[in-house]
Amino acid sequence: MILPVAAAQAKPGRSFVLTAERMSQLQQINSHVNSTIREVSDLEQYGREDVWALPTSGKGDCEDFALLKRKMLIERGWPSSALSITVGATAQGEAHAVLLVATAQGQYVLDNLTSSIVSPERTGHVFHARQSGRAWISASGEKTSEPVADLPVAQVVARRTRG
Repeated sequence: MILPVAAAQAKPGRSFVLTAERMSQLQQINSHVNSTIREVSDLEQYGREDVWALPTSGKGDCEDFALLKRKMLIERGWPSSALSITVGATAQGEAHAVLLVATAQGQYVLDNLTSSIVSPERTGHVFHARQSGRAWISASGEKTSEPVADLPVAQVVARRTRG
């Protein structure tokens, strides 16, 4: 069963006004990180699954891209409360993480799969959990200590391979 996305996409923190200059920063950082970091799996880079780290080697997977974008935006004065890592699955059922930016004008996704900055609904992804401080909020609204994408993502993959 795919979980509803409302809680996973719920707006964290206070409203943050998105000016033309701030939208330009989002576009610049998204494009810069996407073009300078080479996508490799954690298994290839670290010899194990699911390592969340800044891509200081110039290589990383989706959550590493998101972590670097978050760090760069915070360094430019963006409030951390407006920036949350969000996990789920792509339209193909592959586990995926993006940076979700919450603004007074709506939410925007910075994704290593595209240079376009769009609303969560326009990504084609299914979101299962988002970062909230030191915890995670699942799509059902449950607070957990770790992202809860594994079971729902596995179900999406299994469903797609049958049909």
